[in-house]
Amino acid sequence: MTDFVYYYKQEQFLLNLLFGRHGNEMSELQNSLTDDQISKFLTDGYLDVELNLDPMEHSSIYFETDRLFQTLRQGANPHNNIVPMVPNLYDVLNDVNVKSALTSLVGPNYLLHPHRHCHTNFPKKHNSKVGMLQPFHKDGHAHRPRPRHREPRWLILFYSPQDTPLHRGPTAVIPGSHLLRQLAAEQESRTLPSMTYAQEGFTTDSSFYISEVKPLTGAPRAVLCHFDLGHGAMVNSSVLPRYVHKFVVMRTEEPTPRPDLSAVHTTDPIHAHLWEWLGRTCELRGNPVADINEWRNRLESANPIESARAIYESQFVAMSDYDGAIEILEAQVARELSGYSDNEVLNTADSVNGLVKIGAFDRLHSMLNSDVPALVATAAYGLGQLRDAIALPKLRELIDHPNNGVVRHAISAIGIISSATHAELQDTLDAFARKFDEEADWDIRLFIVQAVIRMGILDDAMPLLCRAASDENAYVNSFAIEQLCRFDTDVARQAVIEPLRRQRWFPDPVFAI
Repeated sequence: MTDFVYYYKQEQFLLNLLFGRHGNEMSELQNSLTDDQISKFLTDGYLDVELNLDPMEHSSIYFETDRLFQTLRQGANPHNNIVPMVPNLYDVLNDVNVKSALTSLVGPNYLLHPHRHCHTNFPKKHNSKVGMLQPFHKDGHAHRPRPRHREPRWLILFYSPQDTPLHRGPTAVIPGSHLLRQLAAEQESRTLPSMTYAQEGFTTDSSFYISEVKPLTGAPRAVLCHFDLGHGAMVNSSVLPRYVHKFVVMRTEEPTPRPDLSAVHTTDPIHAHLWEWLGRTCELRGNPVADINEWRNRLESANPIESARAIYESQFVAMSDYDGAIEILEAQVARELSGYSDNEVLNTADSVNGLVKIGAFDRLHSMLNSDVPALVATAAYGLGQLRDAIALPKLRELIDHPNNGVVRHAISAIGIISSATHAELQDTLDAFARKFDEEADWDIRLFIVQAVIRMGILDDAMPLLCRAASDENAYVNSFAIEQLCRFDTDVARQAVIEPLRRQRWFPDPVFAI
């Protein structure tokens, strides 16, 4: 690539950021995915997107990526700097089909996370066996965890610029695993799973709750994955490298009802919930469990698929025995929280989603006032799911809680509720500004910035975002800069220009990395 094209693409991207041509057009895109495509994503957790790129551009991206890694010292990776080093990747991110699909799944004005990574898979000498190079896993956020949601709040975009047959080490995914809290009965290990051939794919060993494995083989492709989809790299027994560029996308706006679209139907209560969350009318066909004893057995089942489906049938049981359903769910929440201290952000009780489906506001408010941090964090999560504006004053108090998990869940819930209701925005901004200026933990500052982004384009948020744009942590300032680029004001542009000047990547043709 010539220096002129290299710099032109960088400068155009920055100009688009600064002068409002990045993201605004996303709201103008129509939801391009069909109901069948959305259904496939909700069911499997991933979806192919047909790119509108010339085949030569895929080749150009592949060779630029390969050239880069051939010049790096062994084991080095540019990580978050991969895009300015392979600037044609901008064309993938700006592809109209990618943007339309993302808008369908995570809404208009989505935000591209500053974390990105090129996953390399170099040939493994003397290894011709088809199998996993990497254990199956669910990704974590860079570099601290975020609450997990079945609803599509975060997506991963995997882009492969080369043909990837099975022997070239494709990424493999476990369809449907995004709906489970973990992939196997045992916590994720570094042990490689065994694999056997099956129709149109593979199966893995019986320790996994879902045995089906799908390799993402074929021509250059973009695949949108739910952030919690289980995946891993397969062995590359070819003679050529395999590259996969990873990007993370954040939803910034809560879905709104779509009465203009036709109703959909499903037999799975989890899928019905997800359709309804996306604003669609969904008919749950079949016979949802209404007998409280049968439902409790399924809820307490060791099979997490059965248990998860029972959670999203809670409202049907509550129609005939509200108090009984609440009592059973609260007992299940208590059992699930036994491992809370192991990971205070991830280990909320899944059964709280049953209380959410019932609309048990009073019980969740009672939990929010508990002395047990695990219950408080779980209640904050649940009230966020309910978008309960009445909880905002208490949630603002909790951002000063001594337990970091409670603090993070409170901030996250405030952002979700504020996005949906636009309630008490000034009180929330004042509380966030004070907490941001006092907080030493960069990740809590980042939680605050992400919550402010979900609150929308608010002039009163600009002072906080301007300070955050010069934060010492790159993730904090990058998110703030992205949001400021959505303001069409001179103040926002001035706040962005200096940090961007300092961060600007300058490729040196003489001293290559």
